[in-house]
Formats: sequence, C-alpha cells, structure tokens
Amino acid sequence: MQIEWQTAPLGPVLPGGDAHVWAAQAGQEPRGLHVLSEEERARAAGFRFDEDRRRWVTSRVLLRLVLGRYLDSDPAALVMASAARGRPIVRSPADSDWLSFSYSRSGELCVVAVVRGPAIGIDVERVRTDHDLVAIARRALGDDLAARLEALPDGQRVSEFYRAWVREEAKGKCRGTGLVEPDDAARRLPLFVADLALGEGYAGALASDTCPDIVRVCSAEV
Repeated sequence: MQIEWQTAPLGPVLPGGDAHVWAAQAGQEPRGLHVLSEEERARAAGFRFDEDRRRWVTSRVLLRLVLGRYLDSDPAALVMASAARGRPIVRSPADSDWLSFSYSRSGELCVVAVVRGPAIGIDVERVRTDHDLVAIARRALGDDLAARLEALPDGQRVSEFYRAWVREEAKGKCRGTGLVEPDDAARRLPLFVADLALGEGYAGALASDTCPDIVRVCSAEV
C-alpha cells in the first residue's frame, strides 16, 4: 500500500482499490458558501465565535464539494444523513451508496476521505502539549498505552499519544461506533489503519475494512 501526495485535484473517477483524501485549510472564509443547506446555514449562524464558525463551515463546504465531484451532482443538492450506528451517508441522489466517506477537522485543517465500497474512517488532530496526555490515554485508550507513554521522553510521548489517538478515532468512525471503552470487543475487530502526514503540527490516520492499493492525498481550496 502506497501513500502519495498529488499536485492536481483528485477525482472525479474513483478506481476500485483507491482511497482519496482531500485536505483544506480553514484560514479564510470559504468561497463556496452557496453549497450549504439551510440547516447548515442555520447551524453556522449559531456559533458564538467567528473562528469556530469559519472552521466548521470550511469542513462542510469541503465535504459537499468533494462528494458532489465524485457523484457528478450539484453539491448544494446533496442530502446527507446517518445510517446505522451513525455512519454518514448520502441519501440523495439515491444511487450514491457505492461511495463511502468520512471527514474530520481540527485546528485549521479539514479532511475528507472517500473510497469505493468498504467502510472508511479518517481523523485529524492538532497536536497540543497543554494536556495531561497520560491521564487521557489511561481513560480513553487503556492502561497499557498509558504506561508506555509515561515511560517515554516528553517529545516522544506527545507524538506517540496522538498517533494512537487518531488511529483509534479513525477506527471508530470506520466501525460507526466512535471511541469505545479500552476493553470493548469492537477494538479487536480487524481493520486496516494507516498513518497520514497531513502537515506540521497535525496527526492523522485512515482506517478501512480492507487495505487500499493506494491512498492518494491532495490539497484543496474551498
């Protein structure tokens, strides 16, 4: 399995065996606001801080533009919903069930992953050092990882924590369960997981039911 950055935009064709990842910076107001639904516009208006609103809007615009590209549909006309266990799907157009997708945002970075067929999950997190990472790991990721982190130097502890965190988040999105308890049987389900280098100061991971032949990544402007 290869991971390759592409200089040209991906799609609209999505070959079987490919996983495509789109990444966009939320550093400025997105130009594609017209693709948002009325519900999304109302939610955006409810944010207290402009920074939070801009980041959320950027993630939704990116998601709609990416899905519309692969489905050959007007991004503004897409109707999205949640399937069993909360996994996101496209409800309309009706013949969209071949496209599996997942999305995530953190800090100024928004990402969308698409694949043909199997379930997929993606997660990105901005790396921070102002938290008690060992305590968080013990609560959410298990005592074994917490003990390993505690034995590492500070720099390695941070990178290893975020690597483990985004991998678990990506697997939870792929399964449709979100993060589960460390001893939950869902954690033992076999999934393919790959680390994604998405930019300085961020950790990322991709999870899928099957191992893609190649993961292609590109930057997007929205």
